[in-house]
Amino acid sequence: MLSDNVFFSDNIPFTSFSPSHLGAVIVFIVCFLIFVSAAPYLNGRQNLLLTRGASIFLSLTVLIWTTIHIVYGRFDAAINLPLSICNLFAVAAPFLFWKPNHRRFEVIYFFVLAGTLQAIITPDPGGGYPSYGFFKYWLIHCGLVVVVVHHLLAFELYPRAKGILRTFVWMNIYIVCLIPINIGLEANYFYMMNKPVNPSLLDFFGPWPIYILVTECLAMGFFALAYLPIFLTRKYHLKMATIDAYQNKDLIS
Repeated sequence: MLSDNVFFSDNIPFTSFSPSHLGAVIVFIVCFLIFVSAAPYLNGRQNLLLTRGASIFLSLTVLIWTTIHIVYGRFDAAINLPLSICNLFAVAAPFLFWKPNHRRFEVIYFFVLAGTLQAIITPDPGGGYPSYGFFKYWLIHCGLVVVVVHHLLAFELYPRAKGILRTFVWMNIYIVCLIPINIGLEANYFYMMNKPVNPSLLDFFGPWPIYILVTECLAMGFFALAYLPIFLTRKYHLKMATIDAYQNKDLIS
């Protein structure tokens, strides 16, 4: 049996593509398939309740992790504020997913599919298995992808191509807001000051600040890749509605 000391440890190393990494990905795939498969068999109310329950779980995961950090005297505002895209969306998940909203979801879809999937393939968690940092990282990143795809399929919130530009604008607003925070706290939110410790796609984009500029240029490409499944589905299923069509459907309040 694992001791509490192991679970609450903050010095267990993590290795990319290790058994714990691959195990987390396998669990993610299973949960993804369960949620996606369930969506067509549930009515609107049941899908909404499922989404709300999952979003509350994501938010509580970040709050519990933060509480543990504070209790153990490990909380550092320069590192542990929920300001990364994934943590921010997870904390705000009950608000973001409580009721389907086509314009809001469109931005969330591109952010999560373009960024969070990369974080699953080349992760940078706060600890290795079986620490609470490990579980928090995978629950948040995998959970967001599962909730977003389920939300899309359950409520037919299909993004539009012009949503790519809207998301790019919001991304740069987010970056501008992070600049004074990173400078004031000597932080590295959104990896604007340094690359992740573990290997990631940023390693191929040159030194700082070149990799930031390259990432800005590639962001539109990543958003386009996230839109590709929608484009292909729409191409071969011409009756598929855009994200605007769902706003007139009835849901529980």
